[in-house]
Amino acid sequence: MRHYYLDYRSRSSSVTDKNEFSASSHFRWQSIKKFLFVAHAFSLNSFSFDLFSRVLVVHAHLFLYIIYAVGIGISYMFMDFFIKQYTRKLDTGKLMNPLLKGVSYGIIIQTDLSAILHAIDLADSVRFLLTSMNKTPAWSKCQNLPPNISCVSSQDIKIKCNNEVIVNLKHTSAHLNYLKLFAGLDRNSLSMRFFIIAIVWICNFFIASITDTALLRIFKLSFLWGVFSTTFILIFLLFSTQYTTQAFYEIMSLKNSSYNKGINLVTDPFGVGLIGVYDFGTMSPFTMVDNAVLIFAMVFIAMAFARSLIVRVLYLKLTECVKVDLAESPHYLLFAILPLSTEFMDAHKIFVLYIYLYMMAALVAYLAMFTSTMSRLLHSEFCSVKTIYIIGLVCFLGFIQSLPLTLYSGDTMGLFFGLNTCTLSLGAIKVAIVMWVYGVQKFSTDIQFWLGFEPTSFWQNLWTVLPLFLTGFALQHIKDLITFKQIGQIYTAMFWSLITFLVVIICMLKAVAQCIVKNNLAGILKSSYKHGPPEIEDRKKRRNFDKVAQNRKCKHNCLILDETFDCNHLPLTFRRKSNINNDSLTNIYEAGPSNERHRTSSVLDIANLDAQK
Repeated sequence: MRHYYLDYRSRSSSVTDKNEFSASSHFRWQSIKKFLFVAHAFSLNSFSFDLFSRVLVVHAHLFLYIIYAVGIGISYMFMDFFIKQYTRKLDTGKLMNPLLKGVSYGIIIQTDLSAILHAIDLADSVRFLLTSMNKTPAWSKCQNLPPNISCVSSQDIKIKCNNEVIVNLKHTSAHLNYLKLFAGLDRNSLSMRFFIIAIVWICNFFIASITDTALLRIFKLSFLWGVFSTTFILIFLLFSTQYTTQAFYEIMSLKNSSYNKGINLVTDPFGVGLIGVYDFGTMSPFTMVDNAVLIFAMVFIAMAFARSLIVRVLYLKLTECVKVDLAESPHYLLFAILPLSTEFMDAHKIFVLYIYLYMMAALVAYLAMFTSTMSRLLHSEFCSVKTIYIIGLVCFLGFIQSLPLTLYSGDTMGLFFGLNTCTLSLGAIKVAIVMWVYGVQKFSTDIQFWLGFEPTSFWQNLWTVLPLFLTGFALQHIKDLITFKQIGQIYTAMFWSLITFLVVIICMLKAVAQCIVKNNLAGILKSSYKHGPPEIEDRKKRRNFDKVAQNRKCKHNCLILDETFDCNHLPLTFRRKSNINNDSLTNIYEAGPSNERHRTSSVLDIANLDAQK
C-alpha cells in the first residue's frame, strides 16, 4: 500500500542559514565536543586541580560533589549557556531584564579578579618549570639561608627516612624555598617575577586576539593534553607504586567527608557568579544544552578524580618520611608539597613536568577564555571601541593589577574568600531575576520553542529554589569570615565585597531611574520585545508560540503535525502545496504512545490528491 506524507516545514531561522548549520546539527557530536573544549578551558584552574585528595583543608567528597554539582552547578550552567545560545550574543542581559545589567557588571569584576589571580599562578608555574630543568632543583637543596634557620634537603630527608626519622615539612628545603620565593622581597626574585608576569600578559594578549577558530583549537589542545597526560601518569602509578589502591580507598572513605566550606569547588567550575561559558559562535544555536552540560560534568568529575588520585599517591609517598599538615591553599600544594613529593618517586622528572605543563596548558586556556569573553561582553556595551583595543586594555590593566598581588601570591586567601562570597551572591541574584522576575515558566517555554522540548518539573523546581540555596551558602561564607586568623584577610574580603555590591547597586539604581524617566516603572519587571533570537521573524514566532497547541492530541490519537491541521480525520484544508522530500519524515512528531510509534501514518499528501483529481 502506498502512503503519502505531508511535508512538515520545521522552524528554521536565518541564524542557522548564516552559520551554515543544518536542521539536525544540534544532534551531532561535533557541537558537544566544542562545548567540552570551551567548558574545560573555563573550568580548570589551580583551585580545581585537586578536589578530592583530602590534602587540602578545603576539599570535597566525590558523592557529595556529584549531588551539589547536579543541584547547583549543572542547573546554573544549563540556564546560563542556554541564554547565550538563545539570544546568540554575549551581553549584559538587559533586554531580558534591566536589572541584569548591574549584576553583569558585578560578574565582570569577579571574572577580572579571577583572571588576575590565576595569571599569577601561571607565572609561578612557568618559573617552577624552568627551575625543574636544573639537575638539582631549588626546592630540593638548602642554599643562601640564614645560619639560625634549620633546613633539611631532600637528600637528607631520604637518609633520615632510612633511619626511621620523620622530618617536619616546615623544616624542609621545599617549605623554606616556598617562603623565599613567595613571601620574601628579594630584589632579584621580584625582578624575575615581574618579568614573567609581564610575559604572561603579553602572550595572553596575542592568544586572546586570534581568530575564534584558532582559539578553539588552543582549547582543544589544552583538553587533549590534560586527558592524555593524566591517563598516562595514572597508568604509570598503577605499575610503579603500591599506594594507588590505598589512595583510592582513602578518597572514597565517608569518614570526615564534610564539605569544609568548599562550595566554591562546585560553583567556580560551572560558572556560578562568573561570566560563564561562551562558544564564540562556533556551535549550533540548537545544541541540546542539557545533554552538553551533563556530558561535560561527567568528564570534568572523572578527570578531577584522576588528578586527585595522583595527588593522593604522591602525598602518601611523602608522608613516609615527612610530617605533612593539611595545606591551607592550592598554591602551597602546587609549589611546596607536590614538588617535594616527586623527589621520592621513580622518574620524578616525569611528575614535575606533568604538574607544571598541565597547569601551564590549563591556565593559558583559562586566561585566554576569560580575556576574550570579557572583551566581547564589553564590546557589546561599547560598540564604538574595537574588540582588539578592549583586549589590549584588559591585558594592560590586568598586568598593572597583578604587580601588587605578585608580591604576596601565596597569601591571597582573603581575596579569594571575598571573590567566592561575591560570586555566590551574584549568582543567586541572577537566578532570582531570571526565574522569579522573568519567570521559570516563560524561561521553560523559551527552551521548548528553541530546542523542541520542555524542561521537566525537576529542572523547573530546581531553578525555582536555586536562589535560596546560593543565598544560604553566601551567608554561610560571611559567617565563616570570622574564623580567619589574620585581621588583614578579613578586611580584604570585606573591602572587595563592598566594592562589588556598590557597583551592582549603582547600576541597578540607574536602570530604575531610566524606567522612572520613561514613566514606565513596571518596565523594571518586564523583558524587552527585542529579547530573544537575533532575527525578527524568530522573535515573532516566539511571541505567537503556544506550547499547549504544540502538545495537543486528538481523540483519534493522530499524528499532529503543526497548527495548520488540527486532526488527520478532519476535512483536509490547506494554504499551500508542500514539496515532497525524503527528509520530511524526520520532521514528523508523533503524539501517540511509545508502543504505537511505528504504526502506519494516516496523513495524506495534499499535492498528490490534487494531481489525482
